Amino acid sequence: MSTIVPGSPGDPRRSARGLATVEAVLVVPLVLVPVLVGVVVFGSLEHTHLVLDAAAAAGARAAAVAGADTPAVRARIDAELTGGGLDPASAQISVDPSVAGWGQPISVRVAIAGQASIPFLGNWAVPMSSTFVTRSEVTH
Repeated sequence: MSTIVPGSPGDPRRSARGLATVEAVLVVPLVLVPVLVGVVVFGSLEHTHLVLDAAAAAGARAAAVAGADTPAVRARIDAELTGGGLDPASAQISVDPSVAGWGQPISVRVAIAGQASIPFLGNWAVPMSSTFVTRSEVTH
């Protein structure tokens, strides 16, 4: 009976040498690339949501000080959206009620269609909105 020395030319495992490296080179991109793309897409959607939150809050504060839905309120919301990298023209803004007395709640809602774009798979519109409620600080 002959003994085969590990690593010798007669060792059957020798032909599999480097196979783990080849498998890693083929599998790692197939696993890591989709995970990386997912992180970027969801990060972008979360950024959009945070900008909407900030715009609704800034608009509600401006509406509370003015006591009504004024062009200054809309301009403040637009400035916040622009500062966050979103197009104010694509946003739907509602201020309810349009005129509020002292202490009455004022609700500002900002909505936009976010985009989830995954290479080679497509683009999806993701409806997103944020609402902020505050009380009016003005007596009419």
